[in-house]
Amino acid sequence: MIANSMGRSLICVAFLAISVSLGCSSGRDDRPDLLLITIDTLRPDRLACYGGPPEIGTGICALANQGTRFVWSFSPAPATAPSIASILTSSWPSSHGVTQFATTALSEQTRTLAEYLGDAGYETAAFVANPVLRRGRGFEEGFAIYDDRMTRREPNRAELQEREAGEVTDAALAWLRVTRSPWFLWVHYQDPHGPYEPPHASRRRDPPDAPLLPLLKDHSGYQGIPAYQALPGLRSLQAYELCYQDEIRHVDLHVARLVAGADALGPRPWVVLTADHAEAFGEDGYYFAHGHSVGMDQIRVPLLVRPAEPGPAWVSTRPVSGVDVAPTLLRAAGLPIPETFQGEPLPLRAEEEPERPRTLVAEHRARAAIVVGSTYYARDRSPIAPGTPDEITGGVLLPLPPRVAKLGSDGRPSEYWTEPKESTARLESLLTRVLQSNEESEPHRTPQLTESEREALRALGYLE
Repeated sequence: MIANSMGRSLICVAFLAISVSLGCSSGRDDRPDLLLITIDTLRPDRLACYGGPPEIGTGICALANQGTRFVWSFSPAPATAPSIASILTSSWPSSHGVTQFATTALSEQTRTLAEYLGDAGYETAAFVANPVLRRGRGFEEGFAIYDDRMTRREPNRAELQEREAGEVTDAALAWLRVTRSPWFLWVHYQDPHGPYEPPHASRRRDPPDAPLLPLLKDHSGYQGIPAYQALPGLRSLQAYELCYQDEIRHVDLHVARLVAGADALGPRPWVVLTADHAEAFGEDGYYFAHGHSVGMDQIRVPLLVRPAEPGPAWVSTRPVSGVDVAPTLLRAAGLPIPETFQGEPLPLRAEEEPERPRTLVAEHRARAAIVVGSTYYARDRSPIAPGTPDEITGGVLLPLPPRVAKLGSDGRPSEYWTEPKESTARLESLLTRVLQSNEESEPHRTPQLTESEREALRALGYLE
């Protein structure tokens, strides 16, 4: 929360004592402004700077022209709520306890990035467009302004409300024009989450002779089009991919507008951009879906950092995680990094990269993965019987075999393979130890929901 006047005076004295802030005595605060952008359901391989079509995501990719692009960045979870909780608290999902289910929330003892920055005198605000981020689950803690207004209904699920990228950007820029520095602004865009229907996009058609996918009655996406993703007259993978690219074009325009607007108001802010998770386009037999596994189609996300002071563009192939965002922004603000944080500041130049390999984690309620150095390993947490109901999607959970992949320096993973048991024994032992050590130490809160909210969430699969 924002400190009162006495608290701010004490904070100013503290910053003078440790030489973090250079401007308190003169009435001017020179600490940098901070902008965190998270984009829902964004695959990196659909962006120009990650090997996608050259005209897709140019505004997003421009952040790396004077900053750093991370080739191998992984979400801590394949779903919005646990992933965002990890980004804001720098803790793995099994540690903070937030899952896909709406009955889970951050512990009151868990401090967020916004709380640390607000206590240090930063003005804080968040503008979110995904209904699972509505206040009550702890994401709002530390934000003086938490704008979670939802202004439109999803076409195929009228009980679910969201907000379009242009409206989110307008609201964020309006706040920036009246706030003072230093500020911390978090913007979460719902686009390109499905259904893939961005405003003013061209009408797409199925290519002639393209294989057609069946329309499913559930939201799983297994071997067909999820019910909530169904677009009128479209049944092919190719048409849906083009619509998804149109969604990226749309959000990209507003990301560029947000960054340009923030730059025009004063000294350039730090900008960190990433995604909460990605999206399946046929991997493991799933189409236009997420949240079902920790496959690389689900957890590999873009991550770009543009410091306030421009520098040469640099590309890092060291694997990193969403848990590294909060410590990176605290370091940018000149603040200490709490011992409770499980991430570490992102290296922004070659000489900052530590030599030791890191162990990164991605967690799903039924599966888990680790990345150690340049090796990816994933498995089901326990045996899954074929046909096990999936409470989230209305479909079924399918068993997936243990899998290994190597992360290439060119940004392309090797094909999954299952090595002999003696080759994966070390990875299996490490994954088991990591999951045990990350178990949550504090009970999470249960959000207070109205009966109408409970009914809507139950229909969407977000209540156990």
